[in-house]
Amino acid sequence: MNQTLYLLAHRHHFADEPGATAGVDFMEDGEPLFWDDSEDSFTFLGLYSSRRGAEERIERARTLPGFRDHPDGFHVHEYVVGEAHWTHGFSPDKASEE
Repeated sequence: MNQTLYLLAHRHHFADEPGATAGVDFMEDGEPLFWDDSEDSFTFLGLYSSRRGAEERIERARTLPGFRDHPDGFHVHEYVVGEAHWTHGFSPDKASEE
């Protein structure tokens, strides 16, 4: 039986701040690709054995400084242990098509 893990991250878009310009998101299977650049800040909150555990952590984190100011920045990413991702490589021009 395959084990599924749930990666919980929070993404703060500096591009959402007043006067900022939006950046481009690269996607894999509809999930944001995480990278740290001048327009985004990422905080990894944990790796959970259930989606429910990750969602409970989101509820607790939404009360904390920083996170409560950006309550929609939480993302839970589901991964099957041992399953490969980005098996076709990466091209910035075609990342959303992978």
